[in-house]
Amino acid sequence: MIILKAEITGFGKYHGQQFHFDRGNQLLFGQNEIGKSTLYQFIAAMLFGFPKKTAKKKDYTPRNGAAYGGKLWLEIEPYGEIVIERYRQIDRGRGKVYVNGQITDEAWLEQHVQPLNRTLFFDVFTFQQEQLNQIDKLGEEELHQSLISLGITGSQNMLQQVARLGTSNQQLYKPRGQKLPLNQALKQLGKLQQQIADKESEEAHLQHQYQQIAFIQSDIDSLQARSQSLNDAYQENQQRISHWALYEEWQRIAAVPVADPEQAQAIKSFYQTYQQITEELRKKEAELDQLEQGQGSDKYFFYLDHEQPIDHLLQQQVEIARLADRQAAADAKRSHAIQQLNQLVTKRQWRSESPPFLTAPIREALQSLDQLKARAGEIERRQQWLAEKASPLEATVSRLEHQQPALGGTQKKHTGLRLLMAIGLILVVLGFFTGPWQWVISGAGAILLISGLVLSQKRPKNQQQNKQEWQAALLQLDLIEEEQAELRQEAQQQQQSIQRKTQGLLPFFGQLPHEEWSDYLDAYEADVAAYQHYLEEEAEASQVRQTVSEALAPFDVLFQPYTDWLPLQNKSITDKLTVLTAFAKDMQAIKLTRLQQPSTLLAQQLTRLRKEREDIVADAKELLQQQGLEQPAEISLWLKQWESAQRTNRRAAELQAMLTPIFPEAVDEAALIQEKERLKTSQVRVQEDIRALTEDRQKLELEVAASQRNGTLNQLYQEESELRSAIQELAVTWGSRQLAAAILRDITTELSEQQLPQLLTAASTYFAQLTNGQYQQILFEEGLLTVASQSDTYSIIDLSTGTKDQLIMAIRFGYLSLQKNQPISPIIIDDGWLHYDSARKESLVRLLTEFGQRYQVICLSSDQEMVSYYQKYQQSVYDLSKGCEYLVDRQITQ
Repeated sequence: MIILKAEITGFGKYHGQQFHFDRGNQLLFGQNEIGKSTLYQFIAAMLFGFPKKTAKKKDYTPRNGAAYGGKLWLEIEPYGEIVIERYRQIDRGRGKVYVNGQITDEAWLEQHVQPLNRTLFFDVFTFQQEQLNQIDKLGEEELHQSLISLGITGSQNMLQQVARLGTSNQQLYKPRGQKLPLNQALKQLGKLQQQIADKESEEAHLQHQYQQIAFIQSDIDSLQARSQSLNDAYQENQQRISHWALYEEWQRIAAVPVADPEQAQAIKSFYQTYQQITEELRKKEAELDQLEQGQGSDKYFFYLDHEQPIDHLLQQQVEIARLADRQAAADAKRSHAIQQLNQLVTKRQWRSESPPFLTAPIREALQSLDQLKARAGEIERRQQWLAEKASPLEATVSRLEHQQPALGGTQKKHTGLRLLMAIGLILVVLGFFTGPWQWVISGAGAILLISGLVLSQKRPKNQQQNKQEWQAALLQLDLIEEEQAELRQEAQQQQQSIQRKTQGLLPFFGQLPHEEWSDYLDAYEADVAAYQHYLEEEAEASQVRQTVSEALAPFDVLFQPYTDWLPLQNKSITDKLTVLTAFAKDMQAIKLTRLQQPSTLLAQQLTRLRKEREDIVADAKELLQQQGLEQPAEISLWLKQWESAQRTNRRAAELQAMLTPIFPEAVDEAALIQEKERLKTSQVRVQEDIRALTEDRQKLELEVAASQRNGTLNQLYQEESELRSAIQELAVTWGSRQLAAAILRDITTELSEQQLPQLLTAASTYFAQLTNGQYQQILFEEGLLTVASQSDTYSIIDLSTGTKDQLIMAIRFGYLSLQKNQPISPIIIDDGWLHYDSARKESLVRLLTEFGQRYQVICLSSDQEMVSYYQKYQQSVYDLSKGCEYLVDRQITQ
């Protein structure tokens, strides 16, 4: 990653300024207060986000009202130049990243600069004098541990975890602690016997309160069972309403009586035979009528070649007509389903990219939100009750302190009374030796002595009583304040959870008031159910239409040989049948004219056919009369009606199997809607009753909890057992953290030792370069870090401040050299050489020049001597006072 340019809109003292950077080593020069550290912090803020405001950190918010933020140009392989834009007031400080003309977010940046993060950036790739000083302030053991962590990752993460474990244990137990959990548990164990005695007098009242709580809970359980029953009834009612259209269809198409299938098949067979004989009669009659009048044509010869397939095709016109009727019905059903779907899509704005939501998670989230609000109400009522309880205690404390301002200073008052009596005794003794004034002095001494004796007998008793009452009141107030603090924390957590739940539901409910969310969700679910129903209906109709089309396709193919002789193009299959029937009729007429048989033979054949037809009609007369048929011509219509009745009965059977469990008895739509409103009103009423009883129960439970804060007689014994278990659990937790800290320290040491030889070898080279050969090697032996010259070995404590800075900087450069083949960040140094002399500053510049060949190095300094060394080694130097646009003139160092 290379930093190319920084454009600061507003950050600290900078407003509307730009800074350009080289790809190699460079020095940004400026006097104190010019803004070097501000530029360094701006780069970090653009990469990793704005720093949080704290009392211990500098605030870089512009004071002139300018926009807080700016842009940073980077070069990242293989994407080339990218731009990070970040403003504190926009999108909560989240950054925009421009990559090849596309806009993405900071998640893309985090992914493509890995493993670079804020911690690695500050601990490895940036140098500040404060970081070097922190290591100088550590003791020998702490310095050792810090260097181990630096050798592994350049960060203090694992050691910080060890420190956090130690801090957690310090917050759990200390040998001389007073308020820590384990200390308090041990102390509380000694107070249980006294609490048992104090609670014996409260048992009768507590039993009565327990009975009231049990009665109320019983009523709540009954109401909850009633609420569940109402919910079940409401769901059944909703199911009936959603199936009302099918129920109406079921009522309209009640099953009708139809003929036995065997009788229907017999009638159908008779009718086919009758049709065949009738058709043959028609042909013979046509032959007889046109015996002498026929004319030859090409169509007639074509007909003769195809007479048999034409007759066979015409015999199937009943089946073709039946299939055509099914196709028309399927088209009508599909059109109706598509119309209803379009209405639902228009109503809900459903699209392929935004289909109907799955409402089960939304309903669960809505129920969870209601539970959170109920708990928040309980916490608020508990806080009000505690405030009411604390008010008389505060009044008692104020009254006692007003009556006796010197509470807690009893010993001083006793000392004053003793002094008063001592003075009186001295005056009495002196009176015997003062001559004429002896009686006056002795009398005054006697008065003081008697007053002290009287006061010493009266006051201590009253003071002691007041002090005990004052201490008891303060103790109760402390307990109340502790519980109030816990409740405030829990209330804050509940409120945050409510806000998160509400924000999660807003995309679904939008600006709709919360009170209407449940009804809106019910209506939405009803529309989703209808949508699914019509989707299934449309799919079913399409499947039927496809099946019928596939069944008609073979018939349609049979018409193909006749398209050159008959006008069949662009006609439906029923129209094609009509044209073909007329063509066959005409051709039969021509055929009669071509016959060679005499008219007598035709007349005999006609007589035989008529007799045969009359015989089969006579045989079927009884069968036809059973179905109310008078003439064979009525059979065609009867067969269509019988097939229609069969379909109707099948549909009625399907609806009956589906709807009988849902509609066990007859209902009407108005009654269903009225029942829905009644159930909804009952649900609201039951919930209100449950809420009222719950509040009464909670109030009693609060009173019982207040009375039983130290436990009942039986509970105190149980509390002792639980307290011992809690002490054991806390002790186990404390020991587990101690063990985890030890394991982390061992892991840290083990991982460091795997890279430590390479790190020390590279760091030794850079340390020798920075110290101009004064020290040649950095050693790590027996857990201690030392440095070696040509003649001797020195511990860290023996090094000067500047040499310590050079040592830790050499180790930093050693770490950077281990991953020099894949540099992930520029090196930024902010005045990290304050303790260097001139020779070692020049050595540092030589080292930076070397690293500038592989890394982008940005140094920020107010040291003019560093400018001269940079110019000596022909490295870039920029003047910050000119916005990093101009190279520093060589005369500036003179």
